[in-house]
Amino acid sequence: MAAVAFVFAASFLTESNAQKSRDDFLHKPPQHKKIDCNSCHKVPTGNWVAARGFPDVADYPGHSSCISCHRAEFFSGNRPAICAGCHSNPGPRGAARLRFPVPKRSQEFETKFPHNVHQDLIASNPRRNDVAVAHFVNASFIVRADDPKVEFNNCAICHQTPDAIPKFKNRVLPSIQPLTAASADAFAPVAGFFKDSPNNHASCFTCHFQNAKPLSTDCAGCHALTTPYFESNTVQRYSLKFNHLDKDHVNKDCTTCHVRITQNADVRFMKDADVPILTCSTSSCHGNDIKSEIAKRETGVAEKQPVFQCVFCHTPEIGRFPIPPSHQNR
Repeated sequence: MAAVAFVFAASFLTESNAQKSRDDFLHKPPQHKKIDCNSCHKVPTGNWVAARGFPDVADYPGHSSCISCHRAEFFSGNRPAICAGCHSNPGPRGAARLRFPVPKRSQEFETKFPHNVHQDLIASNPRRNDVAVAHFVNASFIVRADDPKVEFNNCAICHQTPDAIPKFKNRVLPSIQPLTAASADAFAPVAGFFKDSPNNHASCFTCHFQNAKPLSTDCAGCHALTTPYFESNTVQRYSLKFNHLDKDHVNKDCTTCHVRITQNADVRFMKDADVPILTCSTSSCHGNDIKSEIAKRETGVAEKQPVFQCVFCHTPEIGRFPIPPSHQNR
């Protein structure tokens, strides 16, 4: 009788116990790695219209993707443990599925994105055949305050100004000791200071759904298995006070400042936006402001005054650190 009771209770495992028995679904076992991604993932999934409004992978693969190999596990009890790999309520009628990515769980994929290839395509300017060989184009090099915002065919295709301010913090400088404690600062950025990044397939599928390789059915063309990592949506900045929508910034091409991103062949190895100080410190931009703050710091050190904190670009949390070599003689 006790044995019967145990078997009956096991068929109603709690979610956590069932998931522990399966450790959720993993892509890295040899049995899964040897098959093509599109053997299980059908693009687009049935609910892409409601979920995205654009052809997308917006749902888990159907039962047919799993049952061909796991038929015995699917019918191993009233609530088979295998169901907990996808469902939050394991059972024959448990429709609710786990969120993906699963919150607080290490992920298995990184995205391969070559900025250099995309920048070359964006920058290409094929010759127009509908105009004469010799023609004139009106040009103006003076930007007035009432001029409309210039639209560039570049990074802004994917990186837009967010509707709401994202989570943000100063980038950590772990190997350098600050010169003093951070002073109080009333600075508060707004959404216009930031640019977002794509968080689904929509911007990619504009080109890669059926036309450009890797196609939407080639998951491995963009995604690669990696050691577990934790995704973070927190924006980290050294120069938190940079405003992308400032009148002196908004009418400039993104690559005027983000000069090295165009050479990046894999976004996985890019630590930050990588804007060299020279893009800011030229005489026509902020050269005088940066030189002034460096001079104040050096004067304060020479006269043994309280440490001057550089706050034109930085918050005091960063501006209290020693001046880096890249800023010298600017």
